[in-house]
Amino acid sequence: MFFLFLLSCNVFGQISGKVVNSERQPIPLTNVCVVDSSDGATTDSLGMFSIPTALANDTLVFNASGYKMIYEEASKTKEIVLQAYEIPQPALLVLPEKSFHHTIGNAHFENLYFQPANVPYMYGRFFENNQEVQRVPYVDKVIVYTKSAVAAATIKIRLMRMDEYGCPSEDLLQEPIIALVKRGTKKNLIQVLKHNIKVPKNGIFVVVEWLMTENNQFRPMNFLKGENLIQDFRYMPDVMNNKVEKTSSFRYMYGEWFPNDQFKSKNPNVPAEIVDPAIGLILSN
Repeated sequence: MFFLFLLSCNVFGQISGKVVNSERQPIPLTNVCVVDSSDGATTDSLGMFSIPTALANDTLVFNASGYKMIYEEASKTKEIVLQAYEIPQPALLVLPEKSFHHTIGNAHFENLYFQPANVPYMYGRFFENNQEVQRVPYVDKVIVYTKSAVAAATIKIRLMRMDEYGCPSEDLLQEPIIALVKRGTKKNLIQVLKHNIKVPKNGIFVVVEWLMTENNQFRPMNFLKGENLIQDFRYMPDVMNNKVEKTSSFRYMYGEWFPNDQFKSKNPNVPAEIVDPAIGLILSN
């Protein structure tokens, strides 16, 4: 039995590593997720991560703003090198003294929430570039409605292009936008105008990405991985949902993007509601 205990300790607790760029500089706030969505982690300021519950043969997904996402076997993750993709730099934006502002998305308070438990999920909403947007094409502020049980949670906001399949793809900005979320139910206004992001011709995804950092830990939770009962934390904040007739949003889970309408309740006693994350945009000219 003592031998089996040692073997178990060798299986769990050994998956850690460092995430760097092509110049061997650390990439902080990279999210690392087990593909089976059993657990995940976020790299610290030195690019280091650790997932105590991961198995050596698990597949990990490495995801950082402005870098190509990669998959790697957990036993081979001592140093992961991410390759940045080229993001065209927009022309310098000079706003007039009196600029127009326009809010889209109809995000609002509603008693429906999504929370990621202990996995760094992403949850994104799509905004098309229609005639309403063309007069005010620059992203001024991102609106996100949240509910947090911790005093000072943080989330990552990503602005992304749409790919040929209609899913989120490449970032429009390499540097991560980190937003502070206070305790309670809040409407968060996140200033992004300084990044000079213009809504692409085929539209834009606004994505909330959770961070598995100490300040976001709420309370211990248990989950099963195979036959093992594991204790971990769930992470804040919850993101509010709004009921819609047709979804325009996607969730990133199990290493892939899924349309949000795939997650309707299968319980015949529960109404089959379609929701979008309570995310909106304030646009400017």
